[in-house]
Parts: sequence; C-alpha cells; structure tokens
Amino acid sequence: MPGFRGSHIQEANFTSVAGSYHDHRRIRIMNQNYNLGQESDPRRDFGNRNLLDELAKRSAPGAVANAEERAYAPRCLHETRTRVLNDLGEWSAAEGRWKDAKLLVLTGPAGHGKTAIMQSFSETLLRKSRETRVVVATFFFKATIPDQNQPKALVTTLAYQVAEHWPSFQDNIVSVIRDNVRILSTSLEHQMEHLLTSPIVRSQASPPSPFIVICAVDGLDECAGVDAQSRVIRLLHILSKIPNTRVLLASRPEFPIQSALQGGLSETLHIDLNKVYDASKDIRQFTWIRLLEIRDRLLPKLDRVSWPREEDAEQIANYSSGQFILADTAMRYIDDQHYDPRERLKEVLALCGGANSSFAMRRVAVGRGPARPLGVLDALFTGILERAARNTYPDFETEQGVLELASLVWILIRLVPSRVAASSDLGEAISLWVIEEALGRQSGDLARELSDLHSLLDVPQDIYGPNKISAHHKSFLDFLGDPGRSGHLGSIPQVAEEWFNLMIKVHLSSLTVNDLKSLVLTQPVKPHILHSLHLLCKPETVIEGIGPQVWKSLLCSLNAWEALLVKQWVHVGLSLGHLLWDLSNSKMLRMMDEASERSLCDLLPGLENEGPLDPPPISDTDTELFLAMIDGQGDRNVGCERSEFIPRIRTVPGGRLISSFPWFPAARALAWLWAPSHRLVTDHNSVTQPPNTPNPHPLEPSHIVFITGSAGSGKRELLEEAYKLLPAGREDGPPEGWMPPVDIIIVPDTDGVSLRSIWMPGAFGHSYIYTPCNNTDLTGKINLSCNIPASLFQDWVACWETKHEKNTYHPQFLLQGLHLLSPEHQAALLDVISLDTRQLDSTGRPPLFITVTSLPTATLAGRLRQFSWPGVYCVNLDGMKADVSILEEVLSIQTHTVPRLKIHKLARILTHSPKPARHLKRLIDHWYHDEDGWEDCLDPILAAPESEAWRLIEEHFGEIP
Repeated sequence: MPGFRGSHIQEANFTSVAGSYHDHRRIRIMNQNYNLGQESDPRRDFGNRNLLDELAKRSAPGAVANAEERAYAPRCLHETRTRVLNDLGEWSAAEGRWKDAKLLVLTGPAGHGKTAIMQSFSETLLRKSRETRVVVATFFFKATIPDQNQPKALVTTLAYQVAEHWPSFQDNIVSVIRDNVRILSTSLEHQMEHLLTSPIVRSQASPPSPFIVICAVDGLDECAGVDAQSRVIRLLHILSKIPNTRVLLASRPEFPIQSALQGGLSETLHIDLNKVYDASKDIRQFTWIRLLEIRDRLLPKLDRVSWPREEDAEQIANYSSGQFILADTAMRYIDDQHYDPRERLKEVLALCGGANSSFAMRRVAVGRGPARPLGVLDALFTGILERAARNTYPDFETEQGVLELASLVWILIRLVPSRVAASSDLGEAISLWVIEEALGRQSGDLARELSDLHSLLDVPQDIYGPNKISAHHKSFLDFLGDPGRSGHLGSIPQVAEEWFNLMIKVHLSSLTVNDLKSLVLTQPVKPHILHSLHLLCKPETVIEGIGPQVWKSLLCSLNAWEALLVKQWVHVGLSLGHLLWDLSNSKMLRMMDEASERSLCDLLPGLENEGPLDPPPISDTDTELFLAMIDGQGDRNVGCERSEFIPRIRTVPGGRLISSFPWFPAARALAWLWAPSHRLVTDHNSVTQPPNTPNPHPLEPSHIVFITGSAGSGKRELLEEAYKLLPAGREDGPPEGWMPPVDIIIVPDTDGVSLRSIWMPGAFGHSYIYTPCNNTDLTGKINLSCNIPASLFQDWVACWETKHEKNTYHPQFLLQGLHLLSPEHQAALLDVISLDTRQLDSTGRPPLFITVTSLPTATLAGRLRQFSWPGVYCVNLDGMKADVSILEEVLSIQTHTVPRLKIHKLARILTHSPKPARHLKRLIDHWYHDEDGWEDCLDPILAAPESEAWRLIEEHFGEIP
C-alpha cells in the first residue's frame, strides 16, 4: 500500500442489511487503529457533534425531566398516585383503557399534584427506556424561567432528547440542520415538521424495528399567553399523529385547553384528575410518610409512639379538598430545622381544624370540601406570612408586618422580573443584591427577611446571580395577586409597586452632580440599581425624579464631551440600555440624530440660561493630572510595529451588539462622531449619489476628539469598541457616503521618529478586515526630522477627493501615539491640526475629522487650550472605574457558563484595578482562547484579597500569543 509502509489490514468485516453493505474494516497505520466505515469517520462524528451542539444551544436544558434544575421537583411518594401512574404506564405501552388516545390531556386545579405525577411518570419511563426501544422526551413549562415560560424552545428541546437516544433519528436531524442551519430560527410549525415529525417518520422506516416515542409536556398553564398555549396544543396534536408516537400533556384547565378539547381533536382523550381519581387517600399517605420523615430527622430521640398521630395526617388530608398543595405546603412549613415541628404541626392543625388563628382565621372564611377548595390553603398561606412577619418585623403591628413582607415577596418574584421582561428581549436580569440595596436593605437583610418563608419560596443561597427567587407553587403567586383571596391583607400588588417606585424616586432625588456624571458614564453610583433604570422606568420618570438643582449645576459644569454623553444617556441609555447599540434600528438612529440637534435645555425644560453650554473642553483637574505625568513616556507593552497600534477589530456587519467595554457610552459617542447618524450606512439604508450630484449636506464643522489615558487605561479598547459599532459597508467596492478613519501611526525609528499613514478598509465585511486598501496616495511615511508640512491633513483630504469624486464626505483620521513624539514635534503637529481646523471659514477648506490618542503629556495639556471651540471633545480615561453591576453584566454575557458568585467577585476585583479595560479584555480573550482552563486560572485570583487580586490577572492572564 503506497505511503502506508508497515501498515496492514487488521480486520475485515462486512455486513449486509436490506441490500446495503456496511464496511467495518480496521486498518493499522504506524501502530494506530483507524475505522474505515463511514459511520465511524471522526470528521463526520465531529461535524455531527457540532450540529447537535447548535441544536442544544436552542434548547431549554432546565425543562427536561432529568435536568439538575429539577433535582428537587415534586415527585409522587411511594404508594401514592399508584392508580394514575399505572394507567399512564399502560397508555404509554398502547394498552389499557386509554390505549386509543394518541394525545392524552390531564387537567386538574392548582395544587392537585399534576407536576409530581408527570415528573414521576417521566422518570419511570426514562429508567425503562434503557432496556426497551422507547425514546422519552419531556418539557416542563415554568412561569418564572425565561426559557421555559414560552414555547420558543419546545420543539428543539424535544428533538434534542430524541436525537440523544435514537441513532437513526440523529442522523436524519443532523442532515436537516446541515442542509439549513437557519431552520433553528424558523417558526415552530416549520421546526415541528422538519426537526421532529419528518425525521421520526424516516427513522421508523429504517431497520431494525422502530422506536416508540413518548413526549410528556407539563404546565401548559405556565406558558405565557393564551395564543401561545393554543399554539402548543396544535403542535403537540400534529406530533401525536405520527405512527408509534404518543404525547402526554398536563395543565390546569385553562381556557385554551378547554377550547381545544371542545374543538374535537382527533385521537385525543381528556382526563380530569379531580373527577376521575380520589386523591384523599394518597394525600393522607403522603402526609403520614412526610411526618415520619420529619420526626426521624428533626426529633430522632423522640418516642416514636407519641408523635405524630395518624389522626393528624387524616385531619390535614380531609381539609386538603383533594389538592396536594395544602399538604405539601403544610409539610414544608413543619419541616424547618429552626423550629420545633410539634409546635408547627399544632399551628397547621389549628388552621385545618377551623380554630381561630390570631390573625389569619380572623380574616379568612375557611370553606370545607369542594365548595371552596382553596379556602384552607389561603388560610395556610396567611398563617405562614403572619408567623414570618412577627419574627421578621417584631416592632410592626401584625397587619403592617404581613403587608410589608408580602409586598417584598411580590417585588422580588413578580414586579421586578415582569418589568425587566417587558423592557428587554435579551434575557437580562437584575441581581438580587442590587434589588436588596435599592430597597434600602443592608447586605444579608433579604435572606433574613425571607428565612421563615422557605416553605413557600425557593430562595438561592447566594444573591449574586439573576433573580432566581421563585414560589414552590404557582398558587402562592395567585394568592398574592388575587384580591379575592388575599384582599384581607391589603392590596399587595399596589402597595408593592408604590413602595418600589418611591424607593427609586428617593434614590434619584438624592443624586449629586458628580453622581449624575458618573451615572452617564456608567461609573460607580450607589445604589447600583440606578444603572438598570432602562429596565425599570420610563425616561420621563427618571428625568422628573432628579432634582432640578442638580440639572442646573450640571449644565454649568459640562464640557463638550460630557454634554454629548448626557444627550445620549437621555435619548438612548434610558430607553434601550447602556450596553446596547443597534445600527439596523431606525428608531435608535433617529434618537441619536435628535440627540445631536437638540440642546440640553430642550431636553430638560425650564433650565434655559442656566449656564454656558460649551465651556472650555479641558478642566483644571485634567490639566493637573496631565502635568503630573512624565512628558513623552510611552507604553512599554506596545511594540513599534505598525500593526500593533491598529485595533484588531475594525468593523463587523451592522446589527445588535452587546458591548464588552465597561463604559460603553464613550464608545457609542465616539462611533457617532466618526459616522453621524445622517451619514450612517445600515443594512436597510445605503447613501449613494449619482455622478455629478452636488453634496446635498451642508458643510459640517470640524470634529476633533482627544483621547488621553495612561498605559492600559483602555484607549485601544475604546477604539475597538467604536469600530464594532460602525456600520458595515458593501463587500464589492468602496463604501458610499462614509469611510472609516485613516490610521496615522507614530513609530520611533533608528534615525528619529516617523509618521506613517495606513488606510485600512474595515468596512467591507469580514473578508477585508485585515487587508490594507490599495490606496498608495494615502499610505506612506513622513520623516519628522524635518518640519511637518503645514497642510498635512488637508493634502490628504484633497488626495481623497481626487480619487473618490463620487464620495460626498471627506476622510477621517486616527492619530495614535502622539506621546511618542518629542515635545517639539507634539507641539508642531497640534499646531497643524489647529491651523487646518480654524481656517475652515476663512479659506473654504473642507472640515477636518480627526481623533488623537495619547498618554497624558504636559505639552498636550498646554496646547489643548487652543482647541476651545465647539466640535472639540476631550476624553480622559484615567480614573474610570466601571460600576460593579455593569462589569458583572458584561462578564456574565461573555462568560455565560461561569457561576454567578465567581462573576460577582471578579467584577469587584476589577473595580480595584488601575487598568480595568485591559484586564477585562484579557479575561474575555482568555475565555475564548481556553474556555475549559479559564476557571482554573481564575481560582487563585478569587482566593486573594480583592484589593490586591487584580495584580494576579497580569500573572495568570497575560497576552495571548
């Protein structure tokens, strides 16, 4: 065998199935074994795995029965719900009295135990599927979890589970995705046909004998929206029509369920659990078993005969009215290691026996039997809240304490999450520690206030992640939000909303001028929830909440750069968020255009003539900082090769972008100055002009931006972020209407210092990002040993106009490394910029658009006073410290699988760093470079004191080669 010396066929094995030959030979090459059969091709396997991973990304892993998130989900205890589980087992095998139903719908009122039945049934099937040709796919809707409260991931989640256990189906679905990856973003109906029904049919036609597919979907009532619920029923009915496929659906008897069943779906059977099965014996058995477990765990030395009594379990079961939720809630209440379970059982029995509680039973008319099945449950909820309020707020009157506690719960699990969901479709969340701070609580207060509600709420051990507090039973939320059930406590939703709005207003009214400046720049401001106002309040509400005296003082102290950022904050940041920019969104472009045209007085009525709108662009504080730096000191960590100075990211195709830069408004403002909204080229709007068309736009003033900051302060990161925000142009030629900046790089040479101009395209799509443009007239080297040409920049502009006659705008320039020049050359170059800019009106020269980056130097500080006209902006990155909640949000988006507690601590460490932009960028770069080993490198940093740990980032996360 040529090229395979020392190789030989180790095995020769062929099989024939239905006329097709399968090659299982193995060949030994240089002591390595390789399979020759197509099914074991490692490249094919790797490709299939990648496509399955794409499917997994569009799924909801927490909605699956055996997910870790469901480790503590309710299940049927031994010897309970046996009748219904046996019937379901027979139905899944196409046997028993329900065998003809392809779609089986189970309904029952709140708290009947539907989810426990579905969880137990699914787990039983999963165990049996290991030895049988049965494939089980499950989906559990959950109202409080974004991926599980809508049907978006339903089909992909079911399909992924089937593909995991059915090789033939896996091959079919991988083939579908390979042919059209976009199918993962198509409609659910299209996905159902091409990702489930058709692959199942094709797979069942392949030998050997077909698999049986059982799909179980629970909690349809927790899927948001009547239309969405009806859609899910239609999809599941389509799925159930496939041969050897059965679908089980459980839900409360909501309107879409009833409407669909009345519509006469074929081969569909509806079972009302409350009518078909008497659950009282199961509830008694459940209660008795749980009481015995509580005794053995919390009272191990107690005489087993004395407690509990069987009649106690009987009494609770009698008052449960056939609903497991009362018994389950009661057992959770009793099972609290901080209290004597005997005393808590007495409280529960008092409620169930109709004895008056000091508060709950005085207000709740408890009904028995089916006439009012939730009456006792509501009394139990009230009693638990009453007991918790007495312990949490001992100085409050009982009624006041209960209302305070219930309102707090409503804010945490309903009010804030609903506002965030309504304001953002990006799955954003506000950490619990931020909400805790916003409500005027100290660290740890939330955990203390909710400590007696663990029987009703699932409270995470740490509060540094998204809002994960949830109710064990949806009925508790129904109780809090329904005046017919909890009205005796007061109007809980109304009180909660008024309380939360008042706290936000108090925080806004206490802002100082410096606080407001910091808020605009996403610098640290307490409470941290003020950085999330775009998720919670309308812009008008925020503006009205800030004291008029603060606005007056602010207008008198803003420089040109700060004024631009305030406008952006009012128009964009308060509406869409500080980390978001969408060039394909015409609304956002219009908002930015308005921000450029309107004065601050227009934005903030009633503050006219309160002070100068354009003070000198550099403050005395900035000057003192510049003078404190050594003139001409460079960044030793940056090499002298010209490519080292050019930001790695020029532009990417326009679209929604989440920033990784901690003070994103600065990057957004810079991008807008580079390409103002009336010059933007977007996916939906191209600025093109026919030949000989006069410039339709009025002559613009020059724009000069000075970006200063010490080494590692984030100058290059700011430029990269601004590049990412620019629109992508056409791929087949020069962009029309605008161009990216011309890079001017200052490089120390052996014979002095030279100024090199490099025109990089960066606006033509990915294939051109790193390819210099063939524009030799704009690419060259100027030796600065001689005098700098007085018309340097205007000569470049004239050159561009000659070569691009159709372009209606002039080039921009990006001058990097000014500090590498001698003080004399710094001064000379700044004089050229000033001259080219200020002679615009008198000589008719075209406007100059230039951005200058530099370390702070005394020469620059002194010369900047010459640039005191409108259109000159100074950005000082030194001292910028991104807010910890902003850093937490950026890190969680970029490193999405890292535990939130680690993310929170890392964000706190970065706030101590003198170079937060550099360190943040290195962390994110290393995450993409080595995701698996990233946390191992992170652990020693997290173990160090926060004030010193940032130093270790340099050691453990150096430059990537």
